[in-house]
Amino acid sequence: MSNQSSRYLTRSTASKYFSDIQIRAFHDPNARHHPGTHSGTILRTVAWNNLGSRIATGGAGGNVKIWNPEKADVRSSTDLKGTGLQVTERVQWDPTHAERLASCGVGDSGVVKFWDYRTAKATQDIKTGGDNYSLSYHPDAYVVAVGRKDNKIKLLDLRQNAVFQTIDEGNDQTFQTTFSHNGSLLLQTHVSGKVVLRSFPSLDIIHSFSAHTAGCYCLDISPSGKYVATGGNDALVSLWDTTDWVCVRTFDRSDHPFRSVSFSFDGAFLIAGSDESMPLDVMHVDTGDYIHEIKTGYPAHAVAWHPSKYVIAYTGEVLRVTGVGSFS
Repeated sequence: MSNQSSRYLTRSTASKYFSDIQIRAFHDPNARHHPGTHSGTILRTVAWNNLGSRIATGGAGGNVKIWNPEKADVRSSTDLKGTGLQVTERVQWDPTHAERLASCGVGDSGVVKFWDYRTAKATQDIKTGGDNYSLSYHPDAYVVAVGRKDNKIKLLDLRQNAVFQTIDEGNDQTFQTTFSHNGSLLLQTHVSGKVVLRSFPSLDIIHSFSAHTAGCYCLDISPSGKYVATGGNDALVSLWDTTDWVCVRTFDRSDHPFRSVSFSFDGAFLIAGSDESMPLDVMHVDTGDYIHEIKTGYPAHAVAWHPSKYVIAYTGEVLRVTGVGSFS
């Protein structure tokens, strides 16, 4: 990946920058196909490692694959086999190590596997006892929060290789769990539309707010910690100030629910993904303007910005990566 300009994009320069966008597709001819889904194979999750040197994807069939963003050739990718899952719902990289990651999903008693992609082998696994939907590393990488589909959140201790605490949310399904940058908070999104903030490690609820009129599916924290962006079933992306927890603005151009949302590395831009076939909009955080539209023609369920470049990875039937002048 070639070097991009070190200067930050402004509102006035961003439109031209993204209008010259390049898109590269990462095809896997060996992927399992699933009739009835769009284009057969659907990826559910995407994540960059902390250096931006590798991308992990997962989805139908329980597959987990590691891609080199420099090389779209499948021969340069790595398969992590033996997930034990029918569907991989979430992959996430260890925030302290560029070669380690975790995966979870549906199947095999809720196994969460921890991998070293250099050997393509699992280094440990912990079973939560049920199908899993979400996964989040604590910044110290010793604790992982896993949301099960039966509305329980399991806290895993990797040093003990065990579940050490359970949060039972009753009838209010939890869609995403995320630790704050300093690890002092655990944030949860709920089917009721609310966001719950728990102190960590006590897990006491210290605040909650109604972020959406329908299910709140996803959230992301800006790199500075100033904002939280949420996406919901009401087809809104909402921006929240983390000092007073008030809504600063909403992005309302879509007619479809959002399943993922991501801040750019500088916190200046947002992008959000959906289960519905719709374009991906690059949104400007400070003004609320829509900067650029990426046409997809298929559902792009998961989206993620590169950790230090204006480059976006997004999923659908295959992984795609965008970026101006990023690839030779």
